[in-house]
Amino acid sequence: MQYTFYMPKTVREALEILVQAEGPLKVLAGGTDLMLDIRNKKYQPKGIVDLSGLEELKQITFDDGVVRIGSMVTFTRLANSSLLKERVTVLAEAASVVGSPQIRNQGTIGGNIANASPAADIVPPLVALGAVVQVESAQVKREVPVPEILAGAGKNNLAPDEIITEIKFLLPDEQSRSSFVKFGRRNALAIARMSVATVITLEENLIKEARIALGAVAPNPFRATGLEEMLAGKSPSKEVLEQVIAASSQVVSEKLGNRPSAKWKNEAIKGLMRQALQKLKLV
Repeated sequence: MQYTFYMPKTVREALEILVQAEGPLKVLAGGTDLMLDIRNKKYQPKGIVDLSGLEELKQITFDDGVVRIGSMVTFTRLANSSLLKERVTVLAEAASVVGSPQIRNQGTIGGNIANASPAADIVPPLVALGAVVQVESAQVKREVPVPEILAGAGKNNLAPDEIITEIKFLLPDEQSRSSFVKFGRRNALAIARMSVATVITLEENLIKEARIALGAVAPNPFRATGLEEMLAGKSPSKEVLEQVIAASSQVVSEKLGNRPSAKWKNEAIKGLMRQALQKLKLV
């Protein structure tokens, strides 16, 4: 298949290419999924807009309590960021277990969001962090919570002439702890069959706030608000944590219904939740 390949040098140039297109274009972020999809004829675009040359989208910054991550930041950079490793462990851990080193070097945070895979490793941490994405077109710039960008398995709410330019979230409190765990078919290059992202804030030995996001048990990752409410305001005792672990099975059961994977996932989530909470060292 033949198509036109564009390599803009600025975000503005990329947006102008998209708005002036006479046929369907696809935006290339890391390309680890897109190029396979084109090869398999899932997409047949008239052209590809490659964002790899846009240095302005490759920065991680921290200012006035807000972490800002350019959409073209790779998984490797996320995993190696000293700020994220120290204060946003959940995101650094998730980035460190994405695919192979080659995929981590190439794949990007923006691409992972836009691809909207139920098993996306980066998305559950962003959902737990309350992250917002900045979306731009040639005419409009808007900010959207990560869950509102997702529109089902492999679908997003981006217009054809829009791109994700930035992801931002409040830096977790110094008293916060976070973790990410996933279960895959095998250890190497595993696609998550289930994942748990947690962000817990403590205050005087009480859980001031709890955020728990689950991945690969619904069309898109989601906040398990019922589990969060079980933790909020409680002392992190072994008994309380065991109650949350047991209740996680019901959350997954309600999402999966009678799907073939429901039986084992209803049990497996309890082990996964236990790992996630143990990593937080709450007790």
